[in-house]
Amino acid sequence: MLGFELCFNGAVRTVGELIEAGARRLPRRDSLPDPRRESRWLLSRAAGVTEAWLLLHGDAALPQDVTARYLEWLVRRAAGEPAHHLTGSCDFFGREFEVSPAVLVPRPETELVVAAALELPLAEGARVLDVGTGSGCIAVTLAAERPSWSVTATDRSLAALELARRNALGHGVGVALACGDLGSCLFGGYGLIVANLPYIPSGQLASLPVEVRHDPVAALDGGGDGLDLVRALLADLPRLLSPGGSAVLELGDDQADAASAIAAMHGLAVAKRVRDLGGCERVMVLERRL
Repeated sequence: MLGFELCFNGAVRTVGELIEAGARRLPRRDSLPDPRRESRWLLSRAAGVTEAWLLLHGDAALPQDVTARYLEWLVRRAAGEPAHHLTGSCDFFGREFEVSPAVLVPRPETELVVAAALELPLAEGARVLDVGTGSGCIAVTLAAERPSWSVTATDRSLAALELARRNALGHGVGVALACGDLGSCLFGGYGLIVANLPYIPSGQLASLPVEVRHDPVAALDGGGDGLDLVRALLADLPRLLSPGGSAVLELGDDQADAASAIAAMHGLAVAKRVRDLGGCERVMVLERRL
């Protein structure tokens, strides 16, 4: 720990020394498998430079405010705070989004929802609804990728809606925002509905990685089997979707079969299941039968 304390006292200032000190400070765990890589990423964000620049300038000295910010982040990261909460931003589908402890940090798996939605043959001017938008990453990305679509997003959290509003403004897209539970505050007529709802079974919350447990419980807890909110949305999709409309939902491990059965009860047909890199059937594409 001596090397890390020297950092605080101003004795360690170069890029290489800071990265090494961070690698020693951060504990290796399943959710933090490479402390040196994590340290380099944090330092690049604190300094506002690329990781490539850091690798090429290992002997460079950094300003005191950058060093202080980086060292503070190391302490908080070691305690389990998500890296994206520290930096206040997260990459999603090639864009940078503002995030905060008020919303779920976007995961790479959720990009599969966007990819599946973009593959659908929606007409120009299609009405699209993102249910439980959180940071707005899905809604904003769809609006940016398909400017002709009319995108609406809902959330029951005012803090989340404010964050989604800022992200939409930051990316120069128009997204209509509505506060309410799922789609209950809206009329139907949507050609596409997308959703990444809470799907972690309540009994598994305590065993989640420490970083995930920093996300809002309301954005994680899906009830006893993890499908409470998914079940409620599926029941409402026949009202919300236009005839022939589609829905793209993100699901948890081993939930695809149960979700398919629930969807069938409401006249919804499974058009496609998409596996993530871990082999989980993570995304389901549904169609409203005519």
